[in-house]
Amino acid sequence: MASMWKSVTYVVLITGLFSLTESQEDGEEIPRIGIIGAGVGGTTTAYYLRQLFGKEAVIDIFEQDRVGGRARSINIDDFEYEAGAAVLHPLNEYMVNFTNMFGLERIDASEGRIGFFGSDGMKVETSTWTAVTMAKLLWRYGYDIVKIQNWVQDSLLKNFTRIYKLQNEGIAFTTVEDMLQVMDPEFVRYTHTTIMDVMKEQGFSDIFIKEMVHAIMRNNYGQSVAIPAFVGAVSMAGAQPGLWAVKGGNKQVPEKLLKKSKANLINGKVTQILLQKDGEGVTYEVSYKNPDPESKDQEENAREYDIVVIATPLPTGQTNIKFEDFTQHLPLPDLKLHETIALFVQGYLNASYFGYENLKDMPNGIFTVDEDVFFNSVGKQRPVSFKEHLKKKDVEEEVYKVFLNRVPTEQEVRLLFSGRKDLRLINWKAYPQYSTNMELPPFVLYDRLYNVNAVEIAASALEMSAIGGRNVALLAYNHWYGHLDKIDEVSESDAPSVKQEL
Repeated sequence: MASMWKSVTYVVLITGLFSLTESQEDGEEIPRIGIIGAGVGGTTTAYYLRQLFGKEAVIDIFEQDRVGGRARSINIDDFEYEAGAAVLHPLNEYMVNFTNMFGLERIDASEGRIGFFGSDGMKVETSTWTAVTMAKLLWRYGYDIVKIQNWVQDSLLKNFTRIYKLQNEGIAFTTVEDMLQVMDPEFVRYTHTTIMDVMKEQGFSDIFIKEMVHAIMRNNYGQSVAIPAFVGAVSMAGAQPGLWAVKGGNKQVPEKLLKKSKANLINGKVTQILLQKDGEGVTYEVSYKNPDPESKDQEENAREYDIVVIATPLPTGQTNIKFEDFTQHLPLPDLKLHETIALFVQGYLNASYFGYENLKDMPNGIFTVDEDVFFNSVGKQRPVSFKEHLKKKDVEEEVYKVFLNRVPTEQEVRLLFSGRKDLRLINWKAYPQYSTNMELPPFVLYDRLYNVNAVEIAASALEMSAIGGRNVALLAYNHWYGHLDKIDEVSESDAPSVKQEL
């Protein structure tokens, strides 16, 4: 269980979310820190490590691709479009705070009209009129459409937000299970029970689960209602009103976190983490090389660190990072990544395929409700600038994003689109292939060796990465100074109350 991964730790002085502290404990050596991965998880970790350790700490971030990780954009016809993590929830406290800190503008990212489509045609679609939408959804799904909002709020968001208070108090957790347990003991159970089973327990109808819930799982995670209930509930939260995105692109958040952290960005592919010195004063050697395989410079370089943070996925049997000279087995997660295909098409959606005579009558977003449909969703896209395509002569020529679980055939593309000007395909190792058999892993792999992405086994989202990043920063700081009272220690007032029936 989680207790086997408990380690020693600390007390930390939190002086506010956005000001960098210049203080560290008097007379103590300042660590050299290496972070692997410059996505939201890695850059959040760097930001909080700088805040905790002060300006003297050496912080390097290795990135073999681009800053931002899975927050990325794609250029089509001189406009940038979100190609990775596209929307955020209004209760995502860290992402909201980061945009405030950096003066970034938050823009409504709602899809507009939505349709739920099956192999036998459109099941139901929303309207531009709220009253009409409610009437349609109530007619098909009954009171479930109202109940789901309360369930997400009461079963997830209310207790989920407890983590922010705990982290502001400097409390860190050695395992994902410990973190979920202190939010709400039910969250741990939710990682080992399907969203379908939990929603049936709560009295939701089969048609609501089979159609709406399944469609949302397919769109957000490319998976079914057999997905664990915790990540399923996170997915349902991602379908609530009030969703937003960063004007100019969500990737700006990690880019600005990196700059604020004053970390050194190293364009390198990490190949090995060597335990150089064990016991008291553990040190690591991180080896890396040029990430471009066509470059003539393939000489391997190495740097020494007191603390190493891994902020990139470690898929089982597929990671290129070797762990050498460790005296015990490392508790690496049993992780298989789900392959999502993001297909961008600039052209004309085939209205007749969806049962419409006119393209202008179609919803902006279409979610599919069953496995027989070869794609998960298709939606009209706005550029990250949120400017309309004023230069276009034909208003029907739009950019669409299609999510699939495999590369489509040419015939399938022609089914969806009656014509196209441009087509781009991104093979996106976006998130874990979720299963209720997955074990919740530790954040601590070895003494002063941490895994931010352990949090993804519970749920993959930008905010989850930020939470995992801050947790690891607090762990590293507390372990470094040997304080004990802020790791896995929660006061009685902070402990979750006994779960009430919903």
